[in-house]
Amino acid sequence: EAFTHRFLKEAKAIGRLSHPNIVTVYDFGRDHETIYIAMEYLEGDPLNKVIEEKRLGMREIVNLGIQVAETLDYAHHLGIIHRDVKPSNILVKPSGQIIITDFGIAHIEDPSSSLQTQDGEILGTPAYMSPEQVKGQSVDGRSDLFSLGIILYELSTGMRPFGGENLAAIFNSIAQKNPIDPTKINPGIPKGLSQIIMKCLEKMPDKRF
Repeated sequence: EAFTHRFLKEAKAIGRLSHPNIVTVYDFGRDHETIYIAMEYLEGDPLNKVIEEKRLGMREIVNLGIQVAETLDYAHHLGIIHRDVKPSNILVKPSGQIIITDFGIAHIEDPSSSLQTQDGEILGTPAYMSPEQVKGQSVDGRSDLFSLGIILYELSTGMRPFGGENLAAIFNSIAQKNPIDPTKINPGIPKGLSQIIMKCLEKMPDKRF
């Protein structure tokens, strides 16, 4: 029942969004014992598959970053936080246009609603989490920007800013360690882009965009 509630909440969240860079939901509901969500069929590959096959150029990275940032900004203004921004949730169409999918753990900002997750429950993908997610604190749109910063860092340098051999080590790295400046790993990264990435990766949300 908890899964059903979250599934239908996902469909409702995406259903409120109408944006060329967000997957369109046509219908959702429950039919006898089956819950379903009907959405548009999309041509393209998830970003994690794209970067396995080729290294993106700097212009492509910047273009992708702009698209993701503008799309998240749209969702945030409607009070919807994605909470699981990662390469496998970003579809890249043959034209280069991106589509953000899977708002499955999206949190709809509503001060009157009770907490939807149990205390201590972790939602999101560990490697792309923000410090506030790792600590189980409340999150807002700036958490999604931290995740975007991790993606841009990975695209620009070929490595993730935070790592570890297990979940505890990854969480500690995200919460405590400051990553190496991207330009020190890849001198070809424009200084301005490096500064943007590092600002997205600030530990304190107030210091991010």
